[in-house]
Amino acid sequence: MPEAFRNKRILIYTAHPDDETLGAGGTILKAVEAGADVHVYIPATGIHARRNVVDENVCAGAFRKLREDTAGALSELSVSPDDISFGEFADNEMDGVTRLSVIHALEEVMERIRPELVITHHWRCTNIDHQRCFEAAVVATRPSDERRIALWSCEIPSSTGYLRPTQFEPSLYVGLEERHVDAKIKAMQAYGTEARPDPHPRSPEVLKALAKVRGSESGFSWAEAFQVVRSFA
Repeated sequence: MPEAFRNKRILIYTAHPDDETLGAGGTILKAVEAGADVHVYIPATGIHARRNVVDENVCAGAFRKLREDTAGALSELSVSPDDISFGEFADNEMDGVTRLSVIHALEEVMERIRPELVITHHWRCTNIDHQRCFEAAVVATRPSDERRIALWSCEIPSSTGYLRPTQFEPSLYVGLEERHVDAKIKAMQAYGTEARPDPHPRSPEVLKALAKVRGSESGFSWAEAFQVVRSFA
């Protein structure tokens, strides 16, 4: 698998800050170590859904802090702040804008990065923003005679498993070392407002347990699981 990442341009396209770490944190670090050029695009703010119960000024401060936390988290996975892009779509309200606007925003980022692989959400995630990201990615990565962009779906603990049946059926496993899993957990802990204690799905204990389970399914000691939407050989 390291050879599969070597010199590849990869875009992690996940809706909110922390989704990139939850869904592919270990894979991001492994890919960077293998020589991949990894970029992260987060289109939704990740905070403004709470504006109904939080003072506007407090919400604005939390918004700035969350972006700082994102840079800190991704630094644990060896991603530079220069390789992180943010959008301004309202949190948990991406169904309130046209699908075309979401697609165009993604296409603008892709035009700059020119990825060979896009990793995004699974279509059956509970969160509506995750669903919209998947839909946009399917369109934006559609093949042509000029380009072929692989597309993988990741699983987000606390979202992918809540809408039953989940229909997340892993078809690709990225084998990890324990240090990749530990770095993912450390990155997640950088999100002070998003990390949770055991037994929450975003807790260190459960994230490590999931990596062990995915490893046991695939013959690795540790792994992250993906569902391949489109691939090319």
